Amino acid sequence: MNDFSRIDQGITIVTAFFDIGRGDWTKDQGHPGYLHRPTDRYFEYFKNLAKLENPFIVYTSEEFVDKILKIREGKKTIVITIDIKEKFKFFLNRIEKIQKNEEFRSKVASEQLCNPEYWSPPYVLVNNLKSYFVNDSIQNNLVSTDLVAWIDFGYCRDIKTLNNLTQWNYRFDTSKMHLFTIHKKYHFTKENVLNSILGNVPFIIGGGIVGSVQLWPKFYELILTSQLELLDQNIVDDDQGVYLLSKLKKPDMIQLNYLGKNNWFAIFKIYSQTNSILDKIKSAIKFW
Repeated sequence: MNDFSRIDQGITIVTAFFDIGRGDWTKDQGHPGYLHRPTDRYFEYFKNLAKLENPFIVYTSEEFVDKILKIREGKKTIVITIDIKEKFKFFLNRIEKIQKNEEFRSKVASEQLCNPEYWSPPYVLVNNLKSYFVNDSIQNNLVSTDLVAWIDFGYCRDIKTLNNLTQWNYRFDTSKMHLFTIHKKYHFTKENVLNSILGNVPFIIGGGIVGSVQLWPKFYELILTSQLELLDQNIVDDDQGVYLLSKLKKPDMIQLNYLGKNNWFAIFKIYSQTNSILDKIKSAIKFW
């Protein structure tokens, strides 16, 4: 593992990978085809993201450390190992109990019950640990830049997602946490948020979050409060529902950045310092 000194510009990328058994989520096991994603496929995706020269902090289990460092090829990288099943056993058990609760299941849209938000405890746990991992990096003085971004390990499905970048920079407003949406408008009410959680309605994506070193810990506290509130109501969801609830709670902390209708993978295309004004106008017109 490599450590690196602090600088005052750029973006540190935090990500994570844990094998939650998704390679076994196949059609012959009764799962929709879109859920099947073997471990090797995640690492093929990660190879694209890993081309960035930005400092990386990666949370994973022991068996993947060497593979991650080899892919990063000596770039500034810190790998942190953690046994999430042991460390978060209490929350895994609590999530599982809710997912099996018939009262909760009866509230979920029937056509959505096949999705892992409603039956896989490890899936829900890992998606809800994103802000925890970033906050842990900051509290342990591992972050080298003023801005920190969570980017999903498998965010870059192909090399085009990087938009020809080798170094990702953008002047994000450091007074806000930046989340990204795939639709223009959302009416933030308790009822709408609950309906989105139970109906698996996407608005805020979970693939990317950006904020300052100073603001991330406060965001983590907000996320944790939202997560515990849902658990206390015997409700679970992945990160998307939690972000909706958090935006409802503290709207001024979170800035929503529009990527384009259903355009999940445009962060590096739209929010890049290398983009010219003309490129941004073209992107806005295309995704309008």
